[in-house]
Order: sequence, then C-alpha cells, then structure tokens
Amino acid sequence: MQPSERFAVGSIECQIIPDGVVMYEPADLAVGVPVAEIAAAVTAGTNDKGELAVPYNCLLIRAGGRTALVDAGLGAEAAAEWGEQAGRLTDSLAASGVTPDQVDMVIVSHAHLDHIGGLTVAGDGGRVPVFARARHYFCEAEWNFWTGQGLAQVPADLADGARTHLPPLRQAGLVEIVTAETEVLPGVRLLPFPGHTAGHMVVALSSGDEGALYLGDAILDEANFAHPEWVSLVEWNPAMAAAARTALIEKAIDENRLLIAFHLAARGFAERAAGNYRLRHVGNPVPGSRQAR
Repeated sequence: MQPSERFAVGSIECQIIPDGVVMYEPADLAVGVPVAEIAAAVTAGTNDKGELAVPYNCLLIRAGGRTALVDAGLGAEAAAEWGEQAGRLTDSLAASGVTPDQVDMVIVSHAHLDHIGGLTVAGDGGRVPVFARARHYFCEAEWNFWTGQGLAQVPADLADGARTHLPPLRQAGLVEIVTAETEVLPGVRLLPFPGHTAGHMVVALSSGDEGALYLGDAILDEANFAHPEWVSLVEWNPAMAAAARTALIEKAIDENRLLIAFHLAARGFAERAAGNYRLRHVGNPVPGSRQAR
C-alpha cells in the first residue's frame, strides 16, 4: 500500500492512515431517508448493487516526541470474514515506515468494531494487543458501556467485537480511562462528545494559531454537512448524535479548525451555506471516492 499524504497542524505532524473501504447500504447512513436522496447526496462511490464504498481512515499524530494512533480500523480477520477491502491498517503503517512497537498511544474514539478490530490479533495463548507498548485511551462511559450491560443493547457483531478486542487490553494493563476533557500530548486533547455512542470522543489538535478536530464518527459522510439531522442505523442516541454533530461543526467554524473524520473522503474546513453547512476541501481525496474522480 502507498503511504497517504502527510500534513501538519502547526508543529503537530499528522498523517491519515487508510484501513481500506467497506460497502454499505445507503439506508445505513440515514435512517428514514429515501435511498435515492441518500445516494445523490453522499460522496462515497457506488457499485452495481447500489452499495456505497465508505472509506475507513485512521489518524497518526506525532507531537512532543511521541506517536499516537487514533482508531485501529476493522482488523484483517473481520474484513476477511465479511469479504471487505479493509483491515489494512498495519500494511498502511508499514508503508509509512511505522511499526506497531513505535506507537506510544492509541486513542479510541469509540468501540464500534470498525474502530477496534485492529487492536488485537490471535496469539498462541489467546488474543494479544497489536500495539503492545502503547497506552490505550477510552472515555469512561464508552469503556463501561462496552464491557458491561451495554452489550445487550447493540447488534451481535458489535457486541462480539467488544468481547473479542477489549478484554486483552485490560489483561495487558494497557487501558487508560478518560473522564473529562484531557490533554494527552502537547496540543492534543480528548473531548468527550457522546451521541454516536455513549462515550464517543473527539480529538482536538492545537498548535500556534492552527487547529484541527478529528471527529471520529460524529460525521459519517460529507452529506452530513448539508444534512446534520441525518442519523445512521447504529446511533446510540440519535438526537444527541445530531446535536453533537452540529455543535462540533459550529466549533470548527468559530475556531477555524481543520476537520478530519474516520469516514470522510477528504479533510477540509466547514462553512455555513444555504441554512446548513458545507466542507471546503484541502489536500487530496481518498482514492475511489467521487471526489477523486
């Protein structure tokens, strides 16, 4: 795999690390919205079945002499089981000259399988962490939900993913719990923004007069700028998710912050437009998206 484009936020070095692409039904991204309306609005490319090619993009951050990875992708095992072109995080890291033991910190925006599937692999004595020397940061509400009674409230594949990938981190003593806004590296702060999940976190980068927000799944497609009210099939609290999305877009505009998200095909700056918002692109779009054509 080819390494992705690097960019900087002041003195903070960043790189989007692709995990691959997964096919979605349009209705998964906007419950109750006509499929034709969704397909016309989203930036994902479509196949001959009308399925959407949704990118999975993790973020590598270098600040204060340390390296942090935000989210870990689907994992090769789940990707192979589902027949999806994802689970390629470690290959993408290798193409960028990064090995798992060079990662000091893993920040987990939330514990859906497509964000935690790359955290562990099968070993001789059971599952083991991929990033064995990294501290793994979770919001307290997120960790408690996905290691407790919250599993009874979610689809089986998501519950099984949490049961598979979270206990090995705890057994290895690698889990760090965040209870409030927290700076984990110079200029790198974790902001709890629940809605998509019970303890969803956003990563705020600040250096000099530059800033960025990694939104995790607070934005699922560029269409969410024009339609912030659209909610996906797997929102923990749909009303809270929509409110968090709007609040984050407004914050980004007010503070002139670059926006990056796990499923966005391009990074950019939000602008107010036609009563809602739009994204002004910077950098190169993800190969295979409509923006790359």
